[in-house]
Amino acid sequence: MPDELLGALDASHDAFIQALSNVDADLVTVPGVMDDWSVRDLVVHVAFWSEHGADALALAAAGRGEEFAYSTAETDAMNARILAEGRSISPAAALAREDAAFTAFRTALAALDPSLLAVRLGNGDTVEEVVRYDGPEHYAEHTAHLRAWFAPDEPEADG
Repeated sequence: MPDELLGALDASHDAFIQALSNVDADLVTVPGVMDDWSVRDLVVHVAFWSEHGADALALAAAGRGEEFAYSTAETDAMNARILAEGRSISPAAALAREDAAFTAFRTALAALDPSLLAVRLGNGDTVEEVVRYDGPEHYAEHTAHLRAWFAPDEPEADG
């Protein structure tokens, strides 16, 4: 299972990076990719959620999974805060943050004891569920947004 999760995370991240390569540099901070979000905003957003996933893995690995108390009821407020904070950073800084966040998430997943994937965290989700929704599913969701805005004729790939 960890190899399958790593593969899914890598594939979805690769697809996201590929979709970013279609972005016209002049449009990186223009709203519209997803509501009033720009590409930079979206990159900061996925970076945050990769950090969130890495935090969950760190807590699980340390035997403190009960401290992971994220609730989906908090998602909109968290996303609004991330959006506001992210608008003050440069596109280059957003890309650097995403790269570091993905690398940390992937490294933590690769090092995780596979038996911990079934552990229930403080919010009731398993470690595996958090990995999937903060990683492959999240990258795939926002890859679709990038493709729809910048390459509407490009076929969507599973990721």
